[in-house]
Amino acid sequence: MIAKLFGRKNVENKPKDPIAIYVNKMCEAAKSHPVMGEKIEDAVFSVVDTETTGLDLTKARVINIAAVKVQNFKIIDFYNTFINPEMVIPPESIKWHNITDEMVQDKPKVEEILPDFMKFVGTSVLVGHHVNFDIKMINKELNSCFGCQLNNQWLDTMLIYSRAIIKKEDHLTLDHLFDVYNVKCNGRHTALGDALATAEVFTKMIFQANEHYSTIRELVDCQKSLLT
Repeated sequence: MIAKLFGRKNVENKPKDPIAIYVNKMCEAAKSHPVMGEKIEDAVFSVVDTETTGLDLTKARVINIAAVKVQNFKIIDFYNTFINPEMVIPPESIKWHNITDEMVQDKPKVEEILPDFMKFVGTSVLVGHHVNFDIKMINKELNSCFGCQLNNQWLDTMLIYSRAIIKKEDHLTLDHLFDVYNVKCNGRHTALGDALATAEVFTKMIFQANEHYSTIRELVDCQKSLLT
């Protein structure tokens, strides 16, 4: 396994082992990929979700990460893994996602799964509901292990729905969107369950939005109006 072969990277130095070099190249590739001009139906999206040991970014660790790939308004692939966080999962977090210490004690450590996760998402547009939290958590782990971070463009389903669909600056929950789009979430508050259901919502949402928005840039500019 990756951790056994190479161990964690010293982030004060440039990556020297081949795995760290690979992950850094994947991060850089997303930065230079010309995604903004792509048509919505041609672009590749990765709907991501994480489950963590808590909500404090300074202390929390990722214990479950999933990504569901979408293209041309269809789900085409998915990725899912549990992770040993190398810490005790607080009881208050277990009440939320039902992931226990026993469920992750024999799972790979985060540095072992990140290369596969980066390979899966590639240069795709990252998507999620309040996706910035997930991106920040993944970046924390990437920076700790390999000294780099995600540079992918991202879209937030809450922002896209509010600005592109209902034209109203409402901060709506993911469960509200499940109701609006008649999507059933099997495995709520698991990374794969939430990612699959959010991907189904997203495909329906961008199909609607495509009547007025044709490129990724237009969707990004649309959601920025709620951020400024």
